[in-house]
Amino acid sequence: MFQDTLRENVGSFVQIITAIDVINGTLLAVTDAAAVVRTSSSYGEPTDVTIPLVSITYVRIFSGVE
Repeated sequence: MFQDTLRENVGSFVQIITAIDVINGTLLAVTDAAAVVRTSSSYGEPTDVTIPLVSITYVRIFSGVE
């Protein structure tokens, strides 16, 4: 299942594409309903973003932690 593949990559740097946004960051957690990504900004504190799995259209997983 999709969630299982994401769970295997917790800790990896990911790019998640939805219909309205592209989110880049470290995959922190995956539940049955959502993925949590910690994004970083050069202007401030990191932000944890919760993305509903039904909103995800594509995921790019980069090898290892970045």
